Amino acid sequence: MKGQPTAKVSLLKHLLLHRLSLTKRGGTLFRVVAETVASSVVLGLILWAISWSFGLVGGIREFSSAIRFELPYLLVAYAALLHLMRPTPWRVVIAALPIIVLYLAIDLHYVLMHSVFKLDELLLLPEGLNVSPAWLRVGAYVASAVWLIFFMKNFKRRPRDLALPLLLLALASVPPVTAYTLPKEFLKAADASGFEIVPWSDRFTSAVIGRTTALFLFAATKNMALEDLARHPVVDDPDRNPGLLKNSLKKSRNIHILILESFLDPERFKALKFQTPPAPSRFDALRKNMHLSRSPVFGGGTAQVEFEVLCGVPALELYSPAEFNMFKGMPTPCLPNLLSAAGYRTVATQSYKPEFFNSEQAYHSMGFQETNFPSVYAEKRKTYLRYNVANSYIFDGDLLSQNLLYVEKLLAEGKPFLNYVLGTYGHLPHITDTERFPPRVDVVGVKPGSQAYLAIQQFYYRAGAVADYVQRLRRMDPESLIVVTSDHLPPLDAGPLTYETLGYSLKDGGEFRQNIWFYYGPKHNSIAWPDHDYEFMDFVLDVLTEERICQKMLCKNREVWTPEKLTASYNHIISLGAGIAGDSSRR
Repeated sequence: MKGQPTAKVSLLKHLLLHRLSLTKRGGTLFRVVAETVASSVVLGLILWAISWSFGLVGGIREFSSAIRFELPYLLVAYAALLHLMRPTPWRVVIAALPIIVLYLAIDLHYVLMHSVFKLDELLLLPEGLNVSPAWLRVGAYVASAVWLIFFMKNFKRRPRDLALPLLLLALASVPPVTAYTLPKEFLKAADASGFEIVPWSDRFTSAVIGRTTALFLFAATKNMALEDLARHPVVDDPDRNPGLLKNSLKKSRNIHILILESFLDPERFKALKFQTPPAPSRFDALRKNMHLSRSPVFGGGTAQVEFEVLCGVPALELYSPAEFNMFKGMPTPCLPNLLSAAGYRTVATQSYKPEFFNSEQAYHSMGFQETNFPSVYAEKRKTYLRYNVANSYIFDGDLLSQNLLYVEKLLAEGKPFLNYVLGTYGHLPHITDTERFPPRVDVVGVKPGSQAYLAIQQFYYRAGAVADYVQRLRRMDPESLIVVTSDHLPPLDAGPLTYETLGYSLKDGGEFRQNIWFYYGPKHNSIAWPDHDYEFMDFVLDVLTEERICQKMLCKNREVWTPEKLTASYNHIISLGAGIAGDSSRR
């Protein structure tokens, strides 16, 4: 009897503790739900604000639908990251950062490159970091490491706590995995849900249906196209028949093609006032032979220009953001291979790393019998190009003076040759050795130290180097054919906005993709100048054969090709270079 009050007290205490436990659990659950909802709302507002800047400011009124389409997906991904971590004050920030960074990176890519970021371009991220300044590379690695450390430190340890977030993560993985593995099914489901690519504008697509939704659509479309390409048999292109060139060629002139990184023309900036000339006087002779051509890219993508110049078709990016990455060394009917079949020696000089846009394999596919890289990157490869400063770009003058010495050797051998040179000096961020190259251009209207100012100062010395190169080349090889062009305009400080502000006059169709180029060589009364970079190959063959080859085929510098014919020729080259035509494993 005496123990009953004690038992009652114990039972009451147990009930109270249980009630407190339920209350605590309820409170914890409430806090978790409140945290998730509140942070999701904040994240949604941030993404809406970014979409607003990308859409409404650009005049795309339908931008708000992007949030409606993809916000649920993004919130699922966010919730998965959030609940993979233990409740801490920082987990909201850690979970939201990857999504916010993705949105900002896509917008920054468009601002600087004037093109919409695609999921496949993640494969080019090492390439981009490779050519970035050291502080940017270190910053990217440190930021990624810090995020990963925080994430792993707060990662939940008990398996039962991981069930829900892993389920959410699996749901978030379905769209990207399906886009790559089942592209046709993905596009069919997307079409039924009202998602589709706007064919005339990637930017409009990204603004209207959202960044991540557009990424998945672009990826699925490319993978489906790649599968379709693998099913098509390889059909010989009669215009790519080496015999056509052999039968049209009477005199085997040497050919020199020089592509310069970001070689803009400062005199096209109408809002700037030059107190001193932006180029040395010897460059004036080159200006008399200046022409204009449309590049496939702005701000970046050197390999796209190389592909167009050397293979003679537009860089359509149907299967990769860089066609060079599709090549696996198998031969393609590009200019070097055609010339090689006609008895030419084909030599390429690439002034950066062999892995730069898969250059080594791409050049082999296109038909270069010899490729020279700077000695600092060449390792055991044979090369004439001596340069020992790692992670930097050799000055055009140093590159071209060494190339001239090699040209002397080629001339002594007596065999006709193609001398192809790619310069990479002038790449962003326009770092200059001011002791060797002090500022020479007094210009009003641009801030000293800005990328535009630095590019103009670089141009002065680059222009002099190119003028000297062409002059000496013409003396050494007077009957040769010389083409000098730029790959694209540099992004400078704010992409196209900088060019708008400074009044750059080369604005073709609202895009700054026109480049200057120069030609020295045989001229005929009816010479047809190329207007696009993909017309250079036919232009070279046209001049080389004194117009005879263009009487046997439709030369793109003379005739307008239909999109269907251009695409068919493009597919022919890609399928051969990638070795995927008729590959049953891709069906």
